[in-house]
Amino acid sequence: MQMYLSGPAVALRTMATTMLAPTMRSTEPSRPRWARRAWFWVRRYGPAEIACLITMLAASILAAQLTDSPPLLAVAAIAGATVGFYGVLLTTVMREQLALLPVQPGRIRRASIRTVGLLAAEFGVAEVSDTFVIRPALMILGVILVRDAVWGLLLGKVVADVLFYVVSGVCFRITQRTGIRLPRLRLSAVSPARAVRG
Repeated sequence: MQMYLSGPAVALRTMATTMLAPTMRSTEPSRPRWARRAWFWVRRYGPAEIACLITMLAASILAAQLTDSPPLLAVAAIAGATVGFYGVLLTTVMREQLALLPVQPGRIRRASIRTVGLLAAEFGVAEVSDTFVIRPALMILGVILVRDAVWGLLLGKVVADVLFYVVSGVCFRITQRTGIRLPRLRLSAVSPARAVRG
């Protein structure tokens, strides 16, 4: 009864918690806490990383049929990786938002706007710092320390990837803790009972 009296926003949060809790209890009770946390991040970023690798290779192979210019090949690889990585995440966050929003006019548009904003909040800081500061610095440092161009660049890339996901993960948690991942329901358009039923 409290769910109906607390308003649509609280009802939606309660509904989401109720839907997720049984799954978590049934599949993860025997796992240690660190394993549950690690599995959460693997599920969130793993598919995007796999798609990134596949589209990067596909774009590279296609570009190699058209040109042998190293800069153009690099651009093609980066473009392919970006499409695969953010394509999967865009789909994931869009589905997440559509599941939370009630069926009403403008739902797709609102979910799309929120998806872009949430992706920017989650990856914006990581992308800017990674592209312009962290990754170049670590790759240079890797070459200096290892004294081998290939292995030094690879080491720098791996460390940069780890830091990228650490920063993205922190930003994701911030969006969770601040509640901005849950949309505000419009009281005039949605009744509390409808919000509970979804």
